[in-house]
Amino acid sequence: MTLKGRGYAGKILYVDLTKSKIWTEPLDEKIAYLLLGGKGLGIWLLYKLTRKNENPFSPNMPLIFAIGPLTGTSAPTSSKTCIVTKSPATGTLLDSYCGGFFGSELKYAGYDCLVIIGKANEPSILVIDDDNVDIRPAGQLWGLTTLEAEKEIKKTLGEGFKTMVIGPAGERLSPIAGVFSNLRCAGRGGAGAVMGSKKLKAIAVRGSQPVHVYDEKEFNKMAWVAHRTLRMSESTARTMRIYGTANILLVVNEAGALPTRNFQTGRFEDAEEISGERFRETLWVRDFSCSLNCPIACSKIAVVNDKRFGEITVDGPDYETIFSLGSNCGVSDRNAIAYANYICDLYGIDTISVGGIIAFVMELYEKGHITSEELEGIDAKWGNAEALIRLVEKIAKGEGIGSFLELGVKRIAEKYPNSKAYAMEVKGLELPGYEPRAAQGMGLCYAISERGACHLRAYTAGGELLGHLGGIDPLIYDRTKVMYAIDRQDEKAVIDSSVLCFFTLFGLRLKEVYQMILPCTGFNYESEKELKRVGERIITLARLYNVREGFGMSNDYLPERLLKEPLPEGPAKGMVVYLEPMLKEYYKARGWDENGIPKPEKIDELRLSEII
Repeated sequence: MTLKGRGYAGKILYVDLTKSKIWTEPLDEKIAYLLLGGKGLGIWLLYKLTRKNENPFSPNMPLIFAIGPLTGTSAPTSSKTCIVTKSPATGTLLDSYCGGFFGSELKYAGYDCLVIIGKANEPSILVIDDDNVDIRPAGQLWGLTTLEAEKEIKKTLGEGFKTMVIGPAGERLSPIAGVFSNLRCAGRGGAGAVMGSKKLKAIAVRGSQPVHVYDEKEFNKMAWVAHRTLRMSESTARTMRIYGTANILLVVNEAGALPTRNFQTGRFEDAEEISGERFRETLWVRDFSCSLNCPIACSKIAVVNDKRFGEITVDGPDYETIFSLGSNCGVSDRNAIAYANYICDLYGIDTISVGGIIAFVMELYEKGHITSEELEGIDAKWGNAEALIRLVEKIAKGEGIGSFLELGVKRIAEKYPNSKAYAMEVKGLELPGYEPRAAQGMGLCYAISERGACHLRAYTAGGELLGHLGGIDPLIYDRTKVMYAIDRQDEKAVIDSSVLCFFTLFGLRLKEVYQMILPCTGFNYESEKELKRVGERIITLARLYNVREGFGMSNDYLPERLLKEPLPEGPAKGMVVYLEPMLKEYYKARGWDENGIPKPEKIDELRLSEII
């Protein structure tokens, strides 16, 4: 039975930029059944199409845009795109996600996945118009900011095309460069640099083909149930709609888990000034959704009018941006945070990594390791909004000291060897916005995440700090916490392979997703448990890729500060992260050996030996 008409388009589109060759291959039903799509499909393709130790900037490195069976349907939040490649920031597997309309449009054009290899001999744009696929010169776009490029493409091709673009940072192969679509960003890990290495400035897609599901009547019923469930959730129906993702900032601060001054503490004395409530009162003028089928509308448009930098309009800032450019740098100036967000978006860089870099620089400055002269006259004191903006601009443009700082915290720390204890990174990726000494599960999640420090691979903070699913003690670090993390990780892998927005999990559970997947695909998963098994299979496949690339137990670490410096205040005062016992229990529960390598019997049990 063909996959077409069962939520899938049934085809993978391949583009070789070096040879100007374009072709399609059918999506194998067995792969779809075992891995769904999105993250799972992308990792499998990356594993199969690359050799060990392939350089992320090699023409042979694939840049994969994968969507799932629910993409383009009436399922809530089902228009996101999963980007998979090898991270130039970490050397690990990279999967990054972007909202907007690109994913749905790719499905409407008749494809479940776009795989780009090779390198163009000049700046180019890939144009996909249903079956008509062209590689076109785009020298006029090279050097433009993300917003300028999107505007120029729509002026040339028409509003019907949905785009993915990189900014100047991606063009110069910055390891913190993201890929942008309609103000949304696949930000973490450097996918924008991989795209830039291929001389590919943009992708534009337009499609006209409908998406058909296996059992339309049952699917429509279950999609309606999912929408209703999201509308009944306090989080997804009210607080996120009003205050965006920043609705949690004050709660996280009260729990002592809001990273402040490069994770020196978990409480910021000016948290009120950078809360979602204050942004709502002063800067946000409009709410919007990534797509027409998203009932959450967590995105916010801010208008800032400030004599320092004039009037700007920016998407955000969201919680992670506010933490990274705000509390983590000791900055409480909302206008400055929003403007720094704007500069990051224009030049195409990840706000979490930028904030982590600047916070690290500020601590280096505080401790006398780096001087104002080295920073080209910048007085990098905690809370200095002017210093924040100047450093963001230098990093975004790759100018002066910025060309060194954009390499990331891990590489900066190599120049200042006494700073490693407070270099807040895992596998080379800067830490996101939850203090793990106040939420032990997040410490485990950061350490074991396949793409480096990441809060979205197993979001235990929802239960530890926000009371989701009845809550779980944030300070325990026993088997209960480990199994909770594994449960969250497997569930999220299913969401990322479906491909749905992470925020559906603030209102839905796997039950509602399972109820949509079955009538969409016609797959005979017997229960939610079997669908979650798909998530376990994908997590293990991701681990196998990283093991092949030389990663293992020694890379599942946390910064020394989190392991040895007790948290100075808050409910978790005196705590460190007890990583070692959790890590051992995690490997055991996963069926991996003591070095974190999946055992052969586990690989067979998950049927991975059939496809790799």
